[in-house]
Amino acid sequence: MRLCGRACRTLLLGAIVGCQSPARPIFPPVDPPIVWPAPPDPPRIRYVGALYGESSLGSQPRGWEAVRAVVAGPAPPIDFVRPVAVATAGERVYVADIGLGIVHLLDLQRRTRRTLTGAPADPLRVPIDLLVVPPGLLLVADRGRAAVEVFELDGTWRETRRWPDVVGPVSLAYDPAAGVTWIADVAAHTCWAVGVDGVRTRLGQRGAAPGQFNYPSAVAFSSGVGLAVVDAMNFRVQIFREPAAVPLVFGQKGDAAGDFARPRDVAFDADGHVYVLDNQFENVQVFDPEGHLLMAFGQGGSGPGEFSLPSGITVDEGGRIWIADSLNRRVQVFQYLPEVGS
Repeated sequence: MRLCGRACRTLLLGAIVGCQSPARPIFPPVDPPIVWPAPPDPPRIRYVGALYGESSLGSQPRGWEAVRAVVAGPAPPIDFVRPVAVATAGERVYVADIGLGIVHLLDLQRRTRRTLTGAPADPLRVPIDLLVVPPGLLLVADRGRAAVEVFELDGTWRETRRWPDVVGPVSLAYDPAAGVTWIADVAAHTCWAVGVDGVRTRLGQRGAAPGQFNYPSAVAFSSGVGLAVVDAMNFRVQIFREPAAVPLVFGQKGDAAGDFARPRDVAFDADGHVYVLDNQFENVQVFDPEGHLLMAFGQGGSGPGEFSLPSGITVDEGGRIWIADSLNRRVQVFQYLPEVGS
């Protein structure tokens, strides 16, 4: 018996859907656990897994996409080339990729990936940092265009923001109480506080004294601690409790614990710990809010918990630590384990 075209298509589609297997976990359990510090000390950081891009989602084509995959072969996944920054909003993960000049939007719940490029006539060039701000927007600092792009959380582009005196935006942070976005301007050796009206307040200038900067590479904000600035070529971190106050300064150039070689990024967890990511040490050092070293994790390499030119770090509301492991072409994920009873 010869089937009609519609019947054949229905039968083929049903067979494809019926043969699809359940998706594997994005982050399979790690057994035995990989933790820092090593036993017998109580663990404070646990390795969760890694994302490499679309191939990590374990998604399977559905509907007519599945039919096309059978007929023409599956489309190659779009993976990271040189990830440098990460931001999250729930199960949405945003990854800035200077190798492709785009931002990847991975939805871990839906197992989908979307490319964010900005305005068609003026697309992203060097997306170097990401920040999620209320009321549900994604900000992208583009070093190559001296701009900050604004997207909806679903990836829809909204607008481009530029200011004539902001010439080298490389990092973003948000102060919800003041309602300002902080921008580290590496070319101007300063940080800008930008209000919703676009009015800018300058913090610091080039120099080596407290409150001055030499190539500031990153900013992060904690309501309980203040504004942290990675003062990269002064090999230190400065924390401003108030913008006009004398900052807390810690770190120096060296190879001892608590020193820095090439500090690149900074983040806070919910308990106010300061995570400083170092390009050259290829590790993360964790400090208390007063700048005292607590622990470190990571080393050079390509295995779990090892890095090759790590470039960006963020800590989400659930205590997951996301690190852009640039030359390993991946994002590694860790879990902060607070002290029991803290």
